[in-house]
Amino acid sequence: MSQDEDDKRLTLKSRKTESLMFVIGLFLFQVFMIVLFAIWVRYDTNARYGGGFDQVQDEIDHTYGYFRDVNIMIFFGFGFLMVFLRRYGYSALGYTFIISAMVAQWSVLLMGFVEFILHNESFRHELFYFNVETLLNGLFCAGAVMITYGALLGKVTPLQMLIVGILEPMFYFLNMYIMEKIKAFDVGGGMTIHTFGCYFGLTVCWFITNKKAKTSPENAASYVGDLFAMAGSLFLWMMWPSFNAAIAPRGDPQLRAIANTFLSLTGSTIATFIVSRLCGHFGHKLDMVHVQNSTLAGGVVQGVLAHLNIGPASAISMGFIVGTISVLGYVYLTPFLAKRFNLQDTCGINNLHGMPGFIGSIAAVIAAAHAINDRSLYSDVEFNILFPAGDEQAKRNAAMTFIVVGVGIVGGLITGAILKLVRKIGGLRKEEYFSDHAFWHVASDYPSGFGSGDDSETGPSSHSVELESKEH
Repeated sequence: MSQDEDDKRLTLKSRKTESLMFVIGLFLFQVFMIVLFAIWVRYDTNARYGGGFDQVQDEIDHTYGYFRDVNIMIFFGFGFLMVFLRRYGYSALGYTFIISAMVAQWSVLLMGFVEFILHNESFRHELFYFNVETLLNGLFCAGAVMITYGALLGKVTPLQMLIVGILEPMFYFLNMYIMEKIKAFDVGGGMTIHTFGCYFGLTVCWFITNKKAKTSPENAASYVGDLFAMAGSLFLWMMWPSFNAAIAPRGDPQLRAIANTFLSLTGSTIATFIVSRLCGHFGHKLDMVHVQNSTLAGGVVQGVLAHLNIGPASAISMGFIVGTISVLGYVYLTPFLAKRFNLQDTCGINNLHGMPGFIGSIAAVIAAAHAINDRSLYSDVEFNILFPAGDEQAKRNAAMTFIVVGVGIVGGLITGAILKLVRKIGGLRKEEYFSDHAFWHVASDYPSGFGSGDDSETGPSSHSVELESKEH
């Protein structure tokens, strides 16, 4: 038996082990969810509130529209945004689908645990009643996990993503617990979703990036893939005001959240087209990578403070600034991190989520300090709602900014170390990075020469000449 045949035999055996562990792990997870939901979780009901007012219906009328929009963002927007890779469309959409669904279930329980701990309630004698906002928070958590997936795209096995989907929500809700305890605000998840998800993902990425991944020719986009990714980006762009306004206090704060987010998105879009044309690969041409991603930075930067009275001009300016920084990040910072620090950030999440989220968090600290010094910006009632820590609000939000980064890095270190160990089980071969064929039955027009162990599952390419593709 040749060395090549022996390697294929060992790979097939390891892949079967990985498959078995993934299936058993996901099945046990589902059984665990069913049991705990049956024992502990109940629907919210009007009987809990008393009186004649239909509290449940009012909550549905107000929240379900936002829930629908965020649902589209997570499953469609994030999924299609990541299909740009020419051989990785099944995995981008499929793993987004299953892991987000799994996280949505897991988050209901984790949110219940956090609320019980915050209110010193007994797990033995109390039930957890959930509503649409609970489900909405599960989608927010899934968003953080999908941001992490953006850095790992093309370099992970289904088993590894299953582990990420179980572990990362625990750290996400640890951040939520800390934020509630210190009374920081984060209306659209600028800290707890974008900043945390990014630096958790980059830390994990450091563990799983290797020479095989960095030199893979499949880490490239296709024309059709970029078009589908642009569809995902447009859905995210259109729905982002809902993302930031969903849990904002009703009335003026919610109006400001919608307006500030939309205006900021327009600012980042204009900046993207200007800066991409000026310096995109120094060819004075627009780069679709920038248009798909940096245009969204305006929504991220408003994540913490969208509901505050910052003024429409400030919202546009913030969007323009982070749009500029995001494009420059794609041009200069992403290649630098890959070369010097072994951080192959496939989707460039540091440019879309990390830096804009951190800048927005610092801007929220400044806005809180400004509100404390100028009480005319808000009524007394509104001030108490928006700034629960009172005169300490700026300090609390500053502390929370660095806490989420710390939790993200520590959580990423733990998860990354586990993923590195698991990589020995069904790990990717050199030709399997950024390619679907390792874990999916591929279509008949999947390029010949790629198959799971042999070429029997693939047919001849439908193109006689492969589409020209670029580094993404």
